Amino acid sequence: MSKFNPIIVVNVNPGSKGHQIGRLISTCDNILWYDHETNGTHPWEPCSNILNSEISRFHYERRFADNTTVIPVLDYARRIGLPDTPELSYDRCQDGDNLLYVIHSKLDESRDYFKGQHVVVLNNDPERFFRTTWNFRGGKGHGKNKKLVSDMFTKEEVVTGLTENVNNYRNNINSDDFVIDSADELFDMDNFKSMCEKFGLIFNEQAYKRTIKFLRS
Repeated sequence: MSKFNPIIVVNVNPGSKGHQIGRLISTCDNILWYDHETNGTHPWEPCSNILNSEISRFHYERRFADNTTVIPVLDYARRIGLPDTPELSYDRCQDGDNLLYVIHSKLDESRDYFKGQHVVVLNNDPERFFRTTWNFRGGKGHGKNKKLVSDMFTKEEVVTGLTENVNNYRNNINSDDFVIDSADELFDMDNFKSMCEKFGLIFNEQAYKRTIKFLRS
């Protein structure tokens, strides 16, 4: 019996291409893609008509084709007033399948909660954050009623938070984690295959190449 829950957790700073990483990992045959039509029915298809899709076509929500979702947890859940450690269901994870969860929470808290396997991204890129995530909407509310990130935090708070997050990652990584300095490392097929081997993921070369082409377009 595996010591891990069937979930791959991507610990990554906001603004460091977390959803691109999620799309790439979801090309593996035993990762469940969030295949609601608004996300794109495959990882290499753009999102549409979801929050922030007008800014990033790589974004996606944790929603499946049957309209079921995987709920917010940890610090994001706390910010929007939901329970932060709900029990996740792995009922979909049949025949060796895994869920995927991209999260910006601290690594030690994530590890204690998910009890899964972790891709840890040691990227700290405030410039990219201010070009991208700074213009997103998030937090409480629905759709356009959600606040802009730029109205929720000061630039000083952002820079401090990004640095603290990466420091937390560095202080809590262990030999079970797959650690990279940036998302771009997974654009190298050999590196991606190394991650697959470490986590027992089934590499699908055709899907991987199609998604790489989409992410580079």
